[in-house]
Amino acid sequence: MTSSATLTPQAKHDDWMQNRPKHAGMSGIVWGHRVVRLANAFHTLLQAHVKGFDILRERFHKRPTKPCFIETEIASLITVNGFTVEIIGESGVRGRDFDLSARRDEITLSIEVTGKEGVRLTAKTIKNTLTGKRTQLPATGPAILYMHVPASWMQNLSEAQGIFNQAFNDFFRRSHRFNAVFLVWEQVVPFSGGGTAHMTLWPCYNNHPRHAFSGWDLLNLPNDSNGRPMYAYSFYDWLKGIQAKHRDKI
Repeated sequence: MTSSATLTPQAKHDDWMQNRPKHAGMSGIVWGHRVVRLANAFHTLLQAHVKGFDILRERFHKRPTKPCFIETEIASLITVNGFTVEIIGESGVRGRDFDLSARRDEITLSIEVTGKEGVRLTAKTIKNTLTGKRTQLPATGPAILYMHVPASWMQNLSEAQGIFNQAFNDFFRRSHRFNAVFLVWEQVVPFSGGGTAHMTLWPCYNNHPRHAFSGWDLLNLPNDSNGRPMYAYSFYDWLKGIQAKHRDKI
């Protein structure tokens, strides 16, 4: 799995996990929320016996935590939606250097996961990202790009929507490689005595993709028993189930 130094409180903390020994502001909320989400995502992939899990584990040891975290959570979401997911190793070959393959019934999706940070939201920034990712995906079937974006970009949703629409419309007129781009962002909301963090998924579809795909309901965010969006199965609930079965045997 990921290193304990990434999860437990450390003097030299991980910028994404916010596992600092003394929390400031919302860092404690963010840390707890992300630890639980990562545990749930790992649990989901392990329970599904996802092919290539060792590749994902090695990435956590060799790369920054944030991109690995995002890829793990997207893989778990697609698994929850009933797809058989495979983690794809780096090949360095054009058209074969993507992150995930997802298969369900007769559908096979090629999926790339990326993130943006440290830059302003502009149509040019988004189009450059799409252009750079386009050739990593095979041209032989439907392809999806998941793009994790800063919450600061989405504070004014109408303004952000206008910029993304401009970028996507311009790009989709020239390229038919992507069937859709799914924007993902995390919003941390403080309230008296604490706070909460939640994820938002915003799909943007290409009306003229190279390969047709109509099963968009298969990629929607499912809800848990409390009506909250579910990116993974609960590791805690699984442990409670094991505990209850053990009690029943006594």
